[in-house]
Amino acid sequence: MLERKLLPLSTVVLALGLSGLTTHVKAADTTYGNGNGAVVTVPKKIQGTWYSYVSNAHSGRKITFTTHTVNGKMIYTQDKSIISDYFNGNIQDQGGLIELPKNWMSGQTTKMKNNLFYEINPWISFENWSLYRVMPQKINGKKHNVLLYSSRYDDGNYYRSKKLAKQMKNYKFKKVDYHL
Repeated sequence: MLERKLLPLSTVVLALGLSGLTTHVKAADTTYGNGNGAVVTVPKKIQGTWYSYVSNAHSGRKITFTTHTVNGKMIYTQDKSIISDYFNGNIQDQGGLIELPKNWMSGQTTKMKNNLFYEINPWISFENWSLYRVMPQKINGKKHNVLLYSSRYDDGNYYRSKKLAKQMKNYKFKKVDYHL
């Protein structure tokens, strides 16, 4: 008789214990985890490794794009309401909100001044964004694809080889509008 009462009782205790686990999930895990939309595909002409020797290059001397990443961080479209919730204080666990997407970037295409750019932003951005586009340029009589970048604070070029990047250190192409 005691065994028949313990089995249902232990099942109820186990069920209550498991349901208690799901109610203690941090707000960031449930709400913010849904803030990333589709995985973004990087345009093929941008994919690969690029080098720069611009003084204080904003992304460092080397940047690598794969089909869905930049420097190893996944790129997603971003649910804008999640970011506004963050800035408006509507997310309870803001520390978790910052920690959860630390290896995510947001990306999209942006049209400015009749040019199409590939925009990459940190997941939670404080005026830190980067615009990229590949633009063919003649260097020493040869045509080279150059990855132009512009951000709020700096701009410059990335090249497919370290050698060309060193040769073109701090060079600005005359017909390129770097200031957006």
